[in-house]
Amino acid sequence: MKNPFLSPWFAVLICAALSTVTDTLGTVWWEQKKTFFLLWLLALSPLVFLAFGYVGSHFGLAKASSLTNTLVVLGPILVGILFRGELRQLSALELVGMGLAVAGIALLTLGSPRPVS
Repeated sequence: MKNPFLSPWFAVLICAALSTVTDTLGTVWWEQKKTFFLLWLLALSPLVFLAFGYVGSHFGLAKASSLTNTLVVLGPILVGILFRGELRQLSALELVGMGLAVAGIALLTLGSPRPVS
């Protein structure tokens, strides 16, 4: 049985999670200007690019970009809605757009014509 932590799909999730964390840290740093947040932001940011490179080498640039970048958009949306209480600031049309992003992730994930190794 293969190690799931070496899977490109796991790398997609790690890349998206790292990007979500760095996006959130960047926002918090600009609001609070605390060095602690800036240092974490600077330490984690290069890992986002390395994780994306790994994903791209397995999926190809087009699919890797669409998967990770859509998840990168979705992660901070969820953080904003769930942890920062920003749901009331979104219009119905914006919520539809976010729903379409989720649909895009599902189509990219389920519609793969070949297994990824």
